[in-house]
This record gives sequence, structure tokens and C-alpha cells, in this order.
Amino acid sequence: MKKLFFLILMGSSLTMYAQEPEDGLRLSWFAPNGTARSNALGGAMGSLGGDLSSNHINPAGLGFYKSSELLLTPKFLVQTNNFNYRGTSSSNTNSKSNFGSVGMVFADGQKRNNWTSTAFSITYNQVANFNNHSSFGGKNNFSSLSEKYLEELVGDQADSNAALSNYIFGSSLAFRTYLVDTTVDARGNVNGYQSLVPISSGVNQAYDAHTTGSYDELAFGWGGNMDDKLYLGGSLVLPMINYSKRLTYSEVDATTNPDNNFSSFVLDENFSSRGWGLGAKLGIIYKPEPFLRVGFTLHTPQVISFRDQISASLSTNTEKYAGTLSASSGELNNGYAGIREYTISTPTKAIFSTSYFFASPSKPSQPLGFIAADLEVVNYAGTRFYSNNYDKATSDYYSLMNSVIKDAYKNNINFKLGSEIKLSSNWMIRGGAAYYGSPYKDETIKASRMVLSGGIGYRTNRNFIDFTIVSSSTKDAVFPYRLSDKPNTYASLTANQVLFNIGYGIRF
Repeated sequence: MKKLFFLILMGSSLTMYAQEPEDGLRLSWFAPNGTARSNALGGAMGSLGGDLSSNHINPAGLGFYKSSELLLTPKFLVQTNNFNYRGTSSSNTNSKSNFGSVGMVFADGQKRNNWTSTAFSITYNQVANFNNHSSFGGKNNFSSLSEKYLEELVGDQADSNAALSNYIFGSSLAFRTYLVDTTVDARGNVNGYQSLVPISSGVNQAYDAHTTGSYDELAFGWGGNMDDKLYLGGSLVLPMINYSKRLTYSEVDATTNPDNNFSSFVLDENFSSRGWGLGAKLGIIYKPEPFLRVGFTLHTPQVISFRDQISASLSTNTEKYAGTLSASSGELNNGYAGIREYTISTPTKAIFSTSYFFASPSKPSQPLGFIAADLEVVNYAGTRFYSNNYDKATSDYYSLMNSVIKDAYKNNINFKLGSEIKLSSNWMIRGGAAYYGSPYKDETIKASRMVLSGGIGYRTNRNFIDFTIVSSSTKDAVFPYRLSDKPNTYASLTANQVLFNIGYGIRF
């Protein structure tokens, strides 16, 4: 709690838009997307190989290729969000189609030196989709967003001049519109600040955010096969993040009292973040027996450089106190959006994998199917922010942010299971499941992701097509704002998502 308090103060003293721990979690806690086949198997591809998703999961799987391949996998997504905020329920639905994955693998099936075969792959994959709409509200007589601005001014011991101009994306807007005003002593001297929001009698809060964008990876991978028994591989990954958020947040006096100096306020924020970086994935697959495979993969931290832009406006109706007043960050920043540049290092991920192939007793060399399992260990608390300049105050701010992340999140385990069964020489059916545990240390926040999937595939010597349906359920928490001097209120989220995925490939 104290670390969060000082983080808020440092963010205000730097006159920047204070970041939240969720900015880092957005890059690590999600169910990754892949090819249609990989998605149908719940993502349990760590020891299987022979699929272009290997470039993003375990590059050693590229070593199974002995012929080249081109793959396209468009997808269509439908998501329904159900929120409960302080006893009030709400829901909304979103849909989006996009180009999921595209890639090529160039295989050399001839034995060279110690390698039975080798393969090089280039793939572009949308790992996570940020297109969403979050809308909830309810009556709150415990806290207010205005208290965040109050904490900044009081904690920083800001004078009136500083309050007017130094906090251009938050507290200065609140001060200029009298959402937060000064207090005076018996002699009429200013001695502090107060919020005009009548919290004890309650306000009706409403949060509405539209987010767009995606987390994409461009990967260059290599895999090698030694005697069809040991497979090694690695990929160089270039992550690309495009994220935008348009937020409207409001509080309205629940008493409708026309004489308490507060009727309502509305905050509008526009935020965009663009990032690109570098990472690596290294893997191994070993076949101790023809029917058994085991694998291990290490995903190194991805170092991603970000450039953010933000603009904000605030309008407050203070009734007879000062009427309705409005202010915007553009007025205080010469018409420009605020810009910040920094670097994030994502968590390390380790994947332990195994798969078992079964066959008819009469034809043991021709597998009828398999069952595969992956166990992921993710260090969510390992997300790190770094300053892109040598300014000590900014560096100290990000150092404290990292401490807050370490206190807020924990390491956790994700489990994936998938199976495929051949119906004939050309047709096969698939099914999968995955569970992603909570990244939060606070056990009162009930967070998890559960994924169920299924699909069919058709194969010929040169062409193949896959159809997949993935249903996932997510439990999470959405914080409309964060305070340092009292427990934070949040909306409980249950999201249900259905993904339709088609994959078409050509071997050559």
C-alpha cells in the first residue's frame, strides 16, 4: 500500500500520466492464439511439432518438417462481458474478424552432416486481441475518482499555482473545474484541498471503455532433426503492440440535491500505445520411444520499447458553487497530447511438454492419434519497466513501479491438454482444454481463464484445411481507479469468448 502511495506521488511530481500495474499484465496474462490446429488442441503443441505454431511455442518442432509449407489462418471472434460492480450487473457483446496467422516453412529433407533434416520458418501471428468494450456502473458511497486527484495534490504538498498547471492529465483538470478545491483556515489562508463529491451520501459511477489493437509476433525460426530422435530449435521474435483506449468515466450525485455544490463530472481520456521489441524462444524435443515425446521450451523476456500518447478532458457541474466548468490537457499542453517513452521487459516462461501416440496393435507403426500436455510456468511478477532516458526521477518512478508489480502479482502455472484422432487417412478430429491460473497475489480477486476447444482437419498429400471452434471463459477484475489510502473498488468480470478459426495450407 505504501509503495502504491509513493508511486502515485512520484507520477504526479513528474507531471506525467501515472501508469498502473495492469499495463504490464496486459502483455503476459492471456491465452495465446495460434494456428487452427494448435487452437483446437488447446495450445498443447510443445512436444508435437510439424505445425507453424511451433515457431511461437517450441521452435524445435520445426525439425519435424521434411517438406515446405504455406499456411493462412483467418479467424472471427465474439465476446460477451458480464460485470458486477458494487451489486449492479451489466453486460455487452463485441465481435471482430481479423487475419490470425500467416507463415511459411522452408524444409531441407536431405541428410547433411549430423542433421537428418532442417527447416527455416517465417511466421506472423496475432498472439492476443485487445478489441473489447467494458461498460459497468453502480452506486458508490465508499470512494470516488476525485480522491485520486486529492491524494496527488495533498501528498505532493502542491500550492495553488502547481495545482493549476503541473498535473495536466489529471489533478490540474480537477482543480480547474472545482472537482477538487482548496480549504482555508479561520484566517482565510489556504491550508489544503478537498473533494466536492459527496461520497458519504453516494454517487452513481459509470465506466465505459473501448479498446482496440493487438499483440503480434513476427518470428524467424530454425529447427533441426538428428536421427528422427532429437530435435533442437530456436526463434528470434519481434513483438509488435498496437493498443488504444477511449474511456468515458462519470460520477453523478445520487441524492439529486441541488444545493450540495455537486451534480456530476465526466472524464474523457484517449490513450494509445505503440511498441516493438525483441525476444527469443529456445526449445528441445526428444523421442525416447517412437510413441513418446518430451519437450522443454524457454521463452526469454521480450524487451519492448513503447511510445504512448494521452489526452484528457474533464467537465464538472458544481451547481451554484461555480456552475459548469470544463478543462482539457490540450489547453495546458499547447494543444498537444502527452507523450511518454519507456521500455517493458515481459516475464520469462518455461514450458514442459509431453505427448503419447497410440496405434492399432496390428499396425503399431501407423499412429491413430495422440494425447499431448503442456505445463507452463510464468513469472508474472517478473514484468519490469525501464526509463528510456537518464533522468533520475523517472528512473526512480519505474523502479517503484516494479516493486508494486512484484507485490501485486505472483508466479503461476498454466496447463494445456489436447488430443487428435484419425478417422481415416484424410480426416481427423481434435479436442483440447487449457487452464490459466490467477496472476494476482490478492486471493480476494478471483481470476482465471478456462479454454475448451474442438475441430476437424482434412489432409491430402499437398493440401490441408482445418476448422476450429474455441470457447473460453475468463474471470478477472477491472479497476476504474486506484487509491492509496483505502481498499480499491473494482468490477468483477466474467467474459465468455467464442473463436471461429479456419486454416488452409499448401505443401510444396
